[in-house]
Amino acid sequence: MESRLSMKFRRADRALKRCIEHQVRDTGVFRSQHRLLMHLSHQPNCSQVELAQHLEVSPAAIAVSIKKLEKGGYIRRETDACDNRVHQVTITSQGEQVIRQSITMFQQVEAQMLNGFSEREMELLDCFLERIYRNLETSGKMGGSK
Repeated sequence: MESRLSMKFRRADRALKRCIEHQVRDTGVFRSQHRLLMHLSHQPNCSQVELAQHLEVSPAAIAVSIKKLEKGGYIRRETDACDNRVHQVTITSQGEQVIRQSITMFQQVEAQMLNGFSEREMELLDCFLERIYRNLETSGKMGGSK
């Protein structure tokens, strides 16, 4: 049973990623870059370190994404006035346009993903997914089994 559930969980995750990639393919921004832009829209002027921590990726991965987004004109980096080592990342008007598109696209994908679920089923799913996350976080930090 555990193996079957794990396989279905991974299959659903892959389907979600494919669905999102299909939605965003014409925007010029990759799925992971949409996540970065969405976070910036909620937390303007984040530093690269803060972005990496929030998105749970390495600072090097953030640096690559930021460089691509900056080159595409979606964001700009500005040196912090108090600390030259810190770069604040801000969204350009072109980036704002992509964010508006992203919000609509993600709402459509979420509605499709949860189509037919009752409010109670979504609450239960939320609890189950949170418990799965905590279980994996705990085992990951402890280096193995519980």
